[in-house]
Amino acid sequence: MEFLDWKSIGSLLATFMFLRTALRDFLPPEISEPLKRFFFRLFTALQTNVSIIIDEFDSSYDNEIFDSVQCYLSTKCFSSAKILKLSKPKNSKNLTFLMDSNQKIEEIFEGIRVKWSLHSIEKKSNNYGYVRSQESRFFKLSFHKKFKPRVHSVYLPHVLEEAANIKFKNRQRKLYTNRSAKDWGRRLWSSVPFSHPSNFDTVAIDPALKEEIKTDLLKFVSRQEYYNRVGRAWKRGYLLYGPPGTGKTSLIAAIANFLEFDIYDLELTAVTSNSQLRQLLIATSSKSVIVVEDVDCSLDLSDRKKRSGEEKEKTDCGPEAEEKGEKEKNGGGTAFSMVSLSGVLNFVDGLWSCCGGERLMIFTTNHKENLDQALLRAGRMDKHINLSYCEFDAFKILARNYLYIDDHELFREIEEVLVPAKMTPADMAEIFMSCNDDTDLGMRNVLEEMKRRLAAEECKKEIEGMEKEVVVEDKEQMGKEMEAEEAGKVHKE
Repeated sequence: MEFLDWKSIGSLLATFMFLRTALRDFLPPEISEPLKRFFFRLFTALQTNVSIIIDEFDSSYDNEIFDSVQCYLSTKCFSSAKILKLSKPKNSKNLTFLMDSNQKIEEIFEGIRVKWSLHSIEKKSNNYGYVRSQESRFFKLSFHKKFKPRVHSVYLPHVLEEAANIKFKNRQRKLYTNRSAKDWGRRLWSSVPFSHPSNFDTVAIDPALKEEIKTDLLKFVSRQEYYNRVGRAWKRGYLLYGPPGTGKTSLIAAIANFLEFDIYDLELTAVTSNSQLRQLLIATSSKSVIVVEDVDCSLDLSDRKKRSGEEKEKTDCGPEAEEKGEKEKNGGGTAFSMVSLSGVLNFVDGLWSCCGGERLMIFTTNHKENLDQALLRAGRMDKHINLSYCEFDAFKILARNYLYIDDHELFREIEEVLVPAKMTPADMAEIFMSCNDDTDLGMRNVLEEMKRRLAAEECKKEIEGMEKEVVVEDKEQMGKEMEAEEAGKVHKE
C-alpha cells in the first residue's frame, strides 16, 4: 500500500472543506440540522472513551472535588508528568508536587485504565468596559465506556478517600488548650504546632503493655462500621494512673504520634460550667485525643459512697463563691468552676459525646482509688493502664535511649535491687542526663541511688518498728498502772 504524498493530502482536505461549505451554505436548515444530529450520534456511538470534566471552581466557589483530585495526583505525578510545580501548602509539613497544565497521567486501578489530564483555558470577562483575563483550569478523566459504572461506584470514591488520607497525614498537627471563660471570643481553643518527640520506641514501659496498647489503638481506629452497627459513639476512653514520674504524659504524646492525631489538653479549672464544658467538646475535631491530666486535682470527683455521710463544704455555694464567680465573669478575681461530676460524666459518655468521631479520651490521675466508680466504668474509661515504678524491661529501654547500650556488667546487680528501690523512669532519666553520655558513670550513679533508697527504706522500717515497740511498751505500762490502781481501790474498800 502506497502512502499518500503531501499533495494528495492537501487535495483531500480541500475537497472536504468544499463539501462542508457547500452543505452549510446550500442545504436548508430543515435538512442540515437533522444531518448534524445524525453524524453527532454516529461519532458518539463509535467513540469508545468517556470523559469527566472537573472544574476548579463550581459556581464561583472552590470545587472540593478538584482539590481532592489534585491532592490524589500529587503522589503519582512525580514519576509520570514532565513538568511539575513544587509547593508547600499552609499548615502542611511536607513539600507537594503538582501537575502543570497540559500534562497527562495514566493509571490502572483494579483493571480499569484511566487517564488524567490537566487543562487550562483563558477566559475574558468584560466588566464595565474593562476586559479582564482569567485562567480557568479543569481536570479531565478519560476511560473506556464499559468501565463507567465501576468508575462511578469504586474508583472515584477511592480517589476521594485517598485524598482525605493524604491531607490528614500531610497536615501540621496541633496541640490545643482551652481558653478561660473571660477570653472566649470566636475561638474556644488556642493552638500551637505539636512536635513532641515521644513515641512507642522511646517510652519506658513494659514491652508487653506497649504492644497491648498499640493493638488496642489500631483496632479502635479500624472499626467505624462496627461502632455504627452496635449503636455506639466512635470513641474510646483511657485512664492512666500511677505515681508521679511514671511516664503518663510521655505515653499520651506517643499515642498521639502513633495515631497522628491532634491533642486537646482540657484544663477543667478554666471551665466555669457544665454548659461551657459541652461547648468545648463540640468544638473539638475528629481524629483527636482529648486529655484531662490529674483529673482528681482539677475537680472533686471522689467516690460518692466514701463521702455520702459527710457534709459538703459551704464555701462552694455561699455568698463568697458567688462574688468570686462574678469577679471571674468580669475578668477579675480567681477562677471559679461550677463543673460537677455529672457534667464530666456527660462530657465523657453523654449524648453530646457522639458529636464527631474517632476520638480518644485520656484521663490521668495519681490516685485512682479517689475517683468515683461511675467515671471508671466501661464505656467511659474503657481501658485502665497502670504505670508504676520502673521495672527491668523499662530500665533497659532507658539505658538504650540515654546511654546507647543494650547490656552492661552492672545490669544483673541493678535487676536485683530495681523493684524494691521504687524508682520512676523520670528519676532514672534525670540521673542519665546528668552523666553527659558517660555510660559507666551513668550506670554507677543509678545503682548508687537505688542502694541509697533501699538503705533509707530499711532505716525507715527500723524506726517504724522501734516506734511500734515503744507504743506496745507504753500500753503495757499503762495497763500495769491501771491494774495497780484498781488493786489499791479494792484494798481500801
